[in-house]
Amino acid sequence: MKRLSQQLGGLAQLLTTMGGEVTQVVQDMHGTIANPFKIRGEGYTAAPIVYDLIRYGFRQAGNLAGFANLAADPDQELRDNLDLRSVVNGVFGQLLHTQDSDYALPMTMLPQAPSLERDTLILFVHGLCLNEGCWNNPAAHAFSDWAGPKLDAQTRTLRYNTGLHISENGRALADLLAGIALPSRVILVGHSMGGLVSRSALHQGRERGDAWVDRISHLACLGAPHQGAVLERVGNQANRLLGVTPYSRPLMRLGNLRSDGIRDLRFGYVLEKQWRDRPLDEARPSGKVPLDPHVKQLFLAGSLSDEGADNPLGDWLVRVDSALAERLYPDADNLTRRLFHRMGHMAMLEDPRTYDSLREWLTAP
Repeated sequence: MKRLSQQLGGLAQLLTTMGGEVTQVVQDMHGTIANPFKIRGEGYTAAPIVYDLIRYGFRQAGNLAGFANLAADPDQELRDNLDLRSVVNGVFGQLLHTQDSDYALPMTMLPQAPSLERDTLILFVHGLCLNEGCWNNPAAHAFSDWAGPKLDAQTRTLRYNTGLHISENGRALADLLAGIALPSRVILVGHSMGGLVSRSALHQGRERGDAWVDRISHLACLGAPHQGAVLERVGNQANRLLGVTPYSRPLMRLGNLRSDGIRDLRFGYVLEKQWRDRPLDEARPSGKVPLDPHVKQLFLAGSLSDEGADNPLGDWLVRVDSALAERLYPDADNLTRRLFHRMGHMAMLEDPRTYDSLREWLTAP
């Protein structure tokens, strides 16, 4: 019951924050319309009092929502709560982290740390707004069953707050791997943002001289936006257009609430130096991060187009050239690229072709 109460409290805290932000946007628009030339003494002097009352109402609504759910079923573990938390973390994760909210997901290896009874650890890392449940499907289970005897492997999954900067999650993953006993070989498999987090962890661990990086033999990125995601670029440009007029400018406040993790997907940023001291609405990418030369890597892309199509479409969320990093690493020796047609971004998590490709790649001479 204590855990449930803490999670409800965190959600209520976020509701209060979002209500305050929406209220501020409305207040700013109200002030602009009432006093477009910003003449002192003009406008609705009662408005600040009214909006303060609205903010107070949001605070009380958040508290009542939490208590009502708790009173209705105090013993439940919030059915479907993990999926809801994962989405909220993905969209507003940095706000939850800044508020030290109990609703923020801590980075956790599941179901527990690896044992040393097997030679290999395969760690699956999920993408934006997801959790370890995305690997709960027949194709992934069959792969784990195969990897056990074939590679003497155990599989684990990672859960984390996808709204934080990819570089922050990469550093946290590097810290996690540095702090536990690992078998002699480690294989990282990341979907979408999870591929970038895995690359970030490997790069930061290598820079720090961590011993665990020498155990990494393979790193697979499934539909990862190495060159950025088109939807975030479009969303960023649309948000910038809101700043053209003083009437729409307050709405930029809401657009800027999207998480740091989502912003990083605009150009596939994996290190802090790529985004530090740069504008939130940056329209041009900064420098690229080199591939680790000591680790075999697989970049898998999905396409909605039929096989043989010229300039195949992406997988709904990531373009083919971005998932394959064709511009960033045109001639990498330790990089294998695979393109699958009629495969969507989320479908690749459950498509047997994904895991057949992993099997072939992991057992190649």
